[in-house]
Amino acid sequence: MALAAWTMLPALAPVSGVDPTAGTRHRHRRNRRLLVLSVLTLIGVTGHFVAYTFIVVIIRDVVGIHGPHLAWLLAGFGVAGLAGMAAMARPLDLWPKASVLGCLGALAAALVILSLLAVESWSGRAVVMLGAAAVVVWGAASTALPPMLQASAMRTSPEDPDGASGLYVAAFQIGIMGGALIGGGLYDHGGAAPTVAVAAALIIVSMCGVASSRGVFVVSCPATEK
Repeated sequence: MALAAWTMLPALAPVSGVDPTAGTRHRHRRNRRLLVLSVLTLIGVTGHFVAYTFIVVIIRDVVGIHGPHLAWLLAGFGVAGLAGMAAMARPLDLWPKASVLGCLGALAAALVILSLLAVESWSGRAVVMLGAAAVVVWGAASTALPPMLQASAMRTSPEDPDGASGLYVAAFQIGIMGGALIGGGLYDHGGAAPTVAVAAALIIVSMCGVASSRGVFVVSCPATEK
């Protein structure tokens, strides 16, 4: 597909009078807002993927759902994510910081519940329902957060949103890799309980970082950071 696009799509002519590399090489290194957001993204994504790497194991061994019901809960995870993205689109424009904090808080709460279930090894219909609800909330919050954070990253550099998005994406991808590696080590040595607990802790660290940040989520429109 990439080869077809390279051979078939026409080349874009540069805008006259504009040097696309002028002043952009080191700009993002000095953008404190973007750097802070990228670090918080790295921490949060790492936490998410520490647990998400083993989501099937968590649903099966912690929540207690097996077989076809497990597939239905995974589908619920995805549907909740789509609903979460749609529901948070408008609040992100009006209250960007509060929206990100709300999603991080929901994600942290879901992972804390799952970590408690993993430690206590409770059983019963109520426990299964609580665990399933936590997984659905996990899906809604974790899927809504990436586009919210990417939009916030692009707003930190209106003169070069593509470059800002690139740095954000790099932090996100490193978080995926780091989370999977850390999660693998935790699960190999301690099982699901420490894996989910560490994931929850990293999400809480990211949430505290967002709460204490200043100016990171400011938008250049009538809406203000709240």
